[in-house]
Amino acid sequence: MLGESKAAAVSALGLPRDVLLGDVLVSFVGRREVCIENYRSILLYTDTMVKVQARTCKVIVHGARLAIAYYTSEEMKITGQIQSLEFES
Repeated sequence: MLGESKAAAVSALGLPRDVLLGDVLVSFVGRREVCIENYRSILLYTDTMVKVQARTCKVIVHGARLAIAYYTSEEMKITGQIQSLEFES
């Protein structure tokens, strides 16, 4: 498949997958902050759940007193008491 060969080329060249393949990149700072990069849109935003659309999946952050501290067209920071994160097809 073309997708597999592209992934293999990225791996062989040591290039960052998130940039070239559009993979979502999620990073935590403790349980109080999560950064999501390479997302496409915000689908749902409440104080207990934030759901965003990435290229190949949805990313759902569950917690309490959640707030989007900032967002740009490529990344966002969510703060609050992070309880869990899930990926949905």
